[in-house]
Amino acid sequence: MKEEAFELSALISGYLLCTLTTEEEERLKLLLAEDEERYELLETYRTAGITAERLANMDGVDVDQAWRKVNNRFNGTKVVQHKNRYGWLKYAAILIAVIGVSIFYFNLNKPDPRIIPDITKTYKNDVLPGTQTAKLILSDGIQISLNKEKQVIDDEKGTTIISNLGEISYGQSKTNDPASTKYNTLIVPMAGTYKVTLPDGSKVMLNAMSELKFPVSFAGNERLVSLKGEAYFEVAKDATRPFKVKLNESDVEVLGTHFNISAYNQTAKTTLLEGSIKVSNGKSSNILIPGRQALSDQQNIAVSKGDVDKAVAWCKGDFYFSNDALEPVLIEISRWYDLKLVYKRKLPDIHIGGHVSRKAKLSEVLDMLKDVSNLSFGIEGRNLIIN
Repeated sequence: MKEEAFELSALISGYLLCTLTTEEEERLKLLLAEDEERYELLETYRTAGITAERLANMDGVDVDQAWRKVNNRFNGTKVVQHKNRYGWLKYAAILIAVIGVSIFYFNLNKPDPRIIPDITKTYKNDVLPGTQTAKLILSDGIQISLNKEKQVIDDEKGTTIISNLGEISYGQSKTNDPASTKYNTLIVPMAGTYKVTLPDGSKVMLNAMSELKFPVSFAGNERLVSLKGEAYFEVAKDATRPFKVKLNESDVEVLGTHFNISAYNQTAKTTLLEGSIKVSNGKSSNILIPGRQALSDQQNIAVSKGDVDKAVAWCKGDFYFSNDALEPVLIEISRWYDLKLVYKRKLPDIHIGGHVSRKAKLSEVLDMLKDVSNLSFGIEGRNLIIN
């Protein structure tokens, strides 16, 4: 937690200095999306006048003294080295020392309602499953936490936006001018899922640690969205305007269909349930029919028979493992329970099969894994220890 407090402070410093790389901006966005209070803290820094200009003029401040002040607040614990990958870390030291390290420390260390006692006494604690939670970023950069039962969000170019019970819906826009199109981004953190109904009536369900960027109105001759992570699409039919999903290294084009895309890394897995889609990467393309699956990256597109039930199991509230390597299984579990994986040994070369509800507590999922892997596990806070 302490390290995360420093990382968040350092990223905010870089944000105020306008020196963040694209990767660092994505990391900051992810950290802010995890907790509405973190975004409010960034706004506090803004309103306090902690601007890039003021930070840039802090060269005369004794950085070592700032560090000592920070470390004293942590009872002398050495929480981070001076040599850090962020070249502007000294500003973070000043920022958290002068503005108040306790702001981050106590917010990051507040009791986590999803960490509960383990009634079996097998683990140090247990972890509750994920929930319906997300963050919406409007076109002007304003971030809205979608955790209320029902809320009406300020209109974007005449579009009514309503969030209710794990789903956000966009009404028809009053504008058809592509040049004036505004984009929103829906970010689902670890341990979350969320649904969105797009302006054309298409429905998308996002899995944990996923992000969908989309226009508030589909003007022009195509419907284009961008996906990072995993999502299940039910695309409204419109023969005059194809629906396109932009991925890391490839694209998917449809007219009206149901399909699942998992694109957490450079290789995207697209599984078709209904209709027809075209998967392309700039070098080649393939047409999928229902029941087929495409693995696509920048170089290749490989089409094979897909396991439809497995592909959409997460939408139905289940983990579905079918001869899966152990590490991807652990990564999928870590996304849903928001865990850090700690390996105490080299993972054995085994494959996992089995079903378990995503509504189960972490201990119940681990008990299933024990039965099929002969591994032992430990839970310490949000750390999953693999022994």
